[in-house]
Order: sequence, then structure tokens, then C-alpha cells
Amino acid sequence: MTLSLEPTPSERRKGKLSAIHLQWALRTLRDTGLVILERALPEDWIAAIRAACDRDVKSYLKDPALRKQFLVDAKGHIGMPPKQQSPYMDALAIANPFATQILDQMMGPEYFCTYYNTNITWPGSAVQALHRDTHLLFPELNVALPPHTVVVNIMLVDFTLANGATEVWPGSHLIVDRPEDQGVPLEERARALPSLRTVAPAGSLVVRDLRMWHRGMPNQTDLIRTMLAIVYFRRFMHRSEVMTIPQRVWDTLPEKARQLFRHNRVGRPGKPS
Repeated sequence: MTLSLEPTPSERRKGKLSAIHLQWALRTLRDTGLVILERALPEDWIAAIRAACDRDVKSYLKDPALRKQFLVDAKGHIGMPPKQQSPYMDALAIANPFATQILDQMMGPEYFCTYYNTNITWPGSAVQALHRDTHLLFPELNVALPPHTVVVNIMLVDFTLANGATEVWPGSHLIVDRPEDQGVPLEERARALPSLRTVAPAGSLVVRDLRMWHRGMPNQTDLIRTMLAIVYFRRFMHRSEVMTIPQRVWDTLPEKARQLFRHNRVGRPGKPS
């Protein structure tokens, strides 16, 4: 099963998939819950944001409470909110043209983002519990609905088996939880289903339905495995959690990024403008 496609040089220059590749990406995302565009982002841009992320997470974990939360309780799987400034707020990340080309078709008009985080695996991390990142909208239904929440991940390093490339269960986003499934661990339900690891080079772009079963895997190397995670919601999804974007950063964003981040605060924390 292939979930990966590498954009052509022409597609990279234009920041746009061809009609054939777009249809492949949409079909793969609908059928499997995941699509990977390999080496979709420039190497120099990835290197710069990786350096910032590595520096920031080391500073972040100087807080003893956060070290315990992520390195002990979460077994080395870290979710660090990125600073709402450059380089994280670059349009290549938050309104990536390849990602939005897919999401424009998949999510319908007026989808938005109010959640931006990182997925960082620390050296020596353990296996995560198998999980979904979101609940089913209407669990009483016997059929799966179209996606309502999608994450765009940007791999800042090569993802390998050694450093904890995520394990995913293709097609699991379409699994409807039935009454007899209540109380049965996902690990037990997943034993009879095929999984794969998201092995891909740095600069790859991953678009994933948040209903997909997955888990973080051990990082057996000495290097931090870093990835950005930008989550997009259909327009009817209510979100009480929002970000605060500094006005000076907001003023630099292109129109597409402003449209996607329109439900967040702009200005100082607690003082939207």
C-alpha cells in the first residue's frame, strides 16, 4: 500500500499539485485516512525551523513540571505549543499551498485553524497507547461521515523506524465504534488489522484524518525527532481554545493564512484587537 507521492519539480515551483496528483491525494486521504507528500518543503526552510524547534523544546523542558509531564508521564512524547512568531508562523507552515489545495477540496468552504502544536519524540521515548485524536461526531450512526478535523504535519527530520516514525492503521478513520466495542482496548481491536510506519524524509508533508488510529513509537536514537502539527476544522466545529497571534505577526500574513486563522485572537493575550 502506498500513501506517498513526491511532487514534481514543476509542482514545487508552482506550489500546486497537478490535477492527476490532486485527485490521487484526495482519493488516498478519503480511502486510507492519510496522504504523504514527500520532500514538499525546501531543505533550507526545514533546516531553519528544525533548529528553532530543537532550541525551543530544550528551553521548554527546563521547567521541572513540564519535564515530568512529557518525559515521565507522557513517556517522551512532547506537545510543545510553538511560539506565535517567525519561523513557525511562516505561510509555508500554516497555509501550505499543497495542504490547502487538498483541504479546499476535502473540507469545503470556510474551514479554519485554532490549534497549532508540535509532535516531538525525545530520545529514549516509549510506545504510546493506540488512540484517535478526535471522537466521532455522531457515534450512534452505523456509517462513517466525511472528515471534520484534519491535521497537517510537517516532518522536520527524516522519519525512520529507529527514531519513532508514527505507526498508523490505514482505513481506521472509517471504523464505526459499535456498542460491543465499548471497553475493548484499541490495541486488541487492531491486532487483526494491517498497520504501517510513516517513514519519510525531512520536509515531507502529511495530511491525516484525526479519526485515524495511530501511536507514537520509541525514539531509539540520540537525536530529537521533531514535527509540526497544524489542525484544521470544518466551519461548523466550535472551538473554545484559541491562539493569540501578535498584531505584528498578523500584519505580515498573506490573505489565505488570515482567512484560516480568523477565529483566533489578534493582539496581546486577553486583549483581542
